[in-house]
Amino acid sequence: MEMTTDAPSFARARRLRRPEDPARIWAPLADLTEAAVAAAGTGTVAITRGFDRNSRQRAKALRDLLNQRGVAAIEVTPAPGSDRLLADTEIAAVVNLVGAGSWQPYRLAAELRAPVLTPKPGEDRGAEVRRDVIALAGDEGQRDIALSHVAVRSENPATSRLVLTHDGEELTVPGGWLTVAVQDSRLRVEVAGTDFPERTLTTDRLRVAAFDAPHRLVRDELPIADFEGAVTFTAEPGGLVVRPV
Repeated sequence: MEMTTDAPSFARARRLRRPEDPARIWAPLADLTEAAVAAAGTGTVAITRGFDRNSRQRAKALRDLLNQRGVAAIEVTPAPGSDRLLADTEIAAVVNLVGAGSWQPYRLAAELRAPVLTPKPGEDRGAEVRRDVIALAGDEGQRDIALSHVAVRSENPATSRLVLTHDGEELTVPGGWLTVAVQDSRLRVEVAGTDFPERTLTTDRLRVAAFDAPHRLVRDELPIADFEGAVTFTAEPGGLVVRPV
């Protein structure tokens, strides 16, 4: 009796299957994977993505490619609180899949002191860019980042006051408001108030305490908190590293 040794068709299909070319999913994936592996070392890569189908698909593909190379990856989104997934984890690099229209990947990278890897703008790989940023720290040690500026405004200037401390000097501003930006690797502070003419200060570190009325803290045009207590602003030269790949 004639016998055959052909394997079942499902076994042949499994044996012949090859890993999908990442470029067929999205062209920049191959270069982003190589750059993330090179930056990771023993750390973890944070993948920032949007909520649309393409972004989710690309993030999953990148995570799978990194896992194949022995690199751990965690996905986060612009949703409030999503970055808590990164708590107590050494993040070596942040991959930007959200796109240039969102500051969240850049702010997250600066907060974590990790480079942000982003698809190159054209055929040639762009040069690495370093930008100065503003660090915000509360008295309890919470850390945040502003890429452009921070503003503090009182909701009742008639009763409120701000107390500014910098370079050993303390300044009380009734009904005060202020804007903090970073210029030439230092903080540039514009402050004014009720019967207090506008003044510009330049410093590396500024502590601001609010009293007697609610205040609003706005970071990069985005209100993030009712401002109570005190916050310290610090200039961080080169605190954001953008690496197009």
